Amino acid sequence: MSSTSSILDRKGKVNNAMDNRETPPEYKDKFQLIFVGMFWSDDPRYETWTEGRIEIRTWDDVHCNDEIRFCTKKTDEWWAFDDKYNTKWLTAIEFEEFKKTVKEKFQKKPDDDKS
Repeated sequence: MSSTSSILDRKGKVNNAMDNRETPPEYKDKFQLIFVGMFWSDDPRYETWTEGRIEIRTWDDVHCNDEIRFCTKKTDEWWAFDDKYNTKWLTAIEFEEFKKTVKEKFQKKPDDDKS
């Protein structure tokens, strides 16, 4: 048996072990957050800012199909928020509160900053 045949099923489809397992109870109805910095702007106004996306994953979704964009000043508040939530699993209620916080505090642009 070749190494290639061990990852393919009889129809030649990649056999992903995650596809064949039931979602463990501790991950049912939960969302995982993955913070990804993107730094897409060369504009000097963004020098003290960070921007990117927060990928939203579920146990049974091997490809992240949802995301939340962020753009905010590089502050201790932002880095603490990132540290608190990056790679964490949230319940639906916690996830709704998380989205609200991102929208209110971390979806800005330099033109919004009056300080």
